[in-house]
Amino acid sequence: MFNEMIFYHSILVYTLLLVVIIGFVTPLLNRDCNSIVKRLRVYIFIFHGVATTVAFSGLVAFTFAKMAFNLNILLMIIAYLAISTIESIKYLKFKKGCPKDINIKYSLTNIFILIAVIGWVHAHAVSI
Repeated sequence: MFNEMIFYHSILVYTLLLVVIIGFVTPLLNRDCNSIVKRLRVYIFIFHGVATTVAFSGLVAFTFAKMAFNLNILLMIIAYLAISTIESIKYLKFKKGCPKDINIKYSLTNIFILIAVIGWVHAHAVSI
């Protein structure tokens, strides 16, 4: 049952990566600043919903397996806080103006963080 929980958690992490990539592409496909802000408003709710779902599924798997708190879990918590903060800052900066370079910088940082965490956890996975 634990392996099934980890499988669903992994699917949610890849879904979060897909959502972040969609958030990266959204401002690039639009030219009107008001349209970008409206679409990012919808995106930020979807992003936080998926990110919270990922965190909750990881917490359930962590408590179900009675795992010890280790470096992998700490890394995932820090990554969750970092990407949530970065996406919120990106949205707030887009509300003030529509700088395309902000989107590229923040979104690519989030994509890199997610890929790095996925790679780290797969390389250092501990089976129970």
